[in-house]
Amino acid sequence: MSRLKAVLPGCGLALLAIVGALVVLSTGPLAVAPAGLLSALFGHGAPDAELALALRGPRLLTALTCGAALAGAGAGFQILFRNPLAAPDLLGVSSGAGLGAALALLAGAGAAIVQGAAFAGGLAAGALALACAALTRSGDGRLALILCGVVAAALASAGLGLVVIVAEPYSQLPAITYWLLGSFTRATMVEALIALAPVCLGAAALLWLGFRLDVLSLGDEQARSLGLPARRLRLMALAAAALMTSAAVAVAGVVGWIGLLAPHAARLIVGERAGQLIPASMAIGALFAIVIDRLATAFGPAEIPVGLLSAAIGAPAFLLLFVLTSRRS
Repeated sequence: MSRLKAVLPGCGLALLAIVGALVVLSTGPLAVAPAGLLSALFGHGAPDAELALALRGPRLLTALTCGAALAGAGAGFQILFRNPLAAPDLLGVSSGAGLGAALALLAGAGAAIVQGAAFAGGLAAGALALACAALTRSGDGRLALILCGVVAAALASAGLGLVVIVAEPYSQLPAITYWLLGSFTRATMVEALIALAPVCLGAAALLWLGFRLDVLSLGDEQARSLGLPARRLRLMALAAAALMTSAAVAVAGVVGWIGLLAPHAARLIVGERAGQLIPASMAIGALFAIVIDRLATAFGPAEIPVGLLSAAIGAPAFLLLFVLTSRRS
């Protein structure tokens, strides 16, 4: 019974995210009733329902995937480092992905190659941070990882600045700038499904770690006293979070604040335990992503980049959550 009570909040949040997705598809342009959308999912819907699903489905799936990925990675980082300010770009993954995409755009590559380059760049930055931390042989592995992540992010940002300087100002530079501001509109259904695979793999790894993350957050000595391989488990968790972040940035560009805000909101609902916090954070992150994506097209024909909206909404929301958490504690 206690396990059921622990799972119910996360299931309720996941159901809320699904309902939010149906509401988005059933309102706005090409609005279709939920019953028609469900029929279209199984190939038996009306032509207008199938058209709405074909045109708006990839964007919605991209928003759900990226929101869940960034929030799950942020929750994993916050648990692992015992730092409420930890975010998915802690190891420089977001900056590395931005550099990879910018280089591909500078070379005039297509959308698929740009996304592949972003994915590779994010993983390369995360691997660089992990390798540098391993070379330090520091007693406090978490501090070494944070510092090496800052270095990896700085190097990627410097490379990105160089790309911006040499980019052609009338064609290449606008494309690079627009990509860096974040958008859920670029991905096709195939690309969204490809991004979904590494996100699911990383999320499965974090959920499998479960209570092990709680033990790791107490320190390596505590983990070893319980017979857990602290170093190996930490690397697995970091690799899973970096994989999720790289996939999200590769398909949507740089969208901030979701990975920082969603875990704090979930923590108020389900508590601190990793097995509950990570899925709840992913559900809230997915819901937040589809909300800001809907708002991106609500102010006229010109679409607002979701990266700007996530910062404009996420910053005051995070401040509100911080005040509520402080008063509660």
